[in-house]
Amino acid sequence: MRFSHPEHAEEAGFDLTAMIDVVMLLVLFFAFTTQFTRTLNTPMDLPQEPGQSAKSGLATRAVVVDLTREGRTVIMGKAVDSDWLVQTLARDLRQAGGPEHLDVIVRADRRCAAAHLNALAGDLTRAGVRTWKLATAPEGGL
Repeated sequence: MRFSHPEHAEEAGFDLTAMIDVVMLLVLFFAFTTQFTRTLNTPMDLPQEPGQSAKSGLATRAVVVDLTREGRTVIMGKAVDSDWLVQTLARDLRQAGGPEHLDVIVRADRRCAAAHLNALAGDLTRAGVRTWKLATAPEGGL
């Protein structure tokens, strides 16, 4: 009796291109979101006042400007001067399509001198910002 050798089926191929694309998109997503959360997690001693919820009425784009206790202006973890801030905000306003499409949120340390906040308000006006929001913390929060 003669046994025939079983024919070997060809192995199915596996294309990794789609999986590599998905992994790359995930890497980019997490890289960008960590940049955004870093700016929101800058420790600031905000004024403890009740205010409007952060979720209500936000424009399509938002810029967060931190004002430290010493009066330094910080954006995304970097200290910036007033000229750079004015130029950047003016550019962002043009790209957003006008002041109504861009929210400017100022996170000022509550121990910051009012003169620094007034100077920042003047810079925002020079950039073309009509309205801006002052961030507050609920009682007991930072």
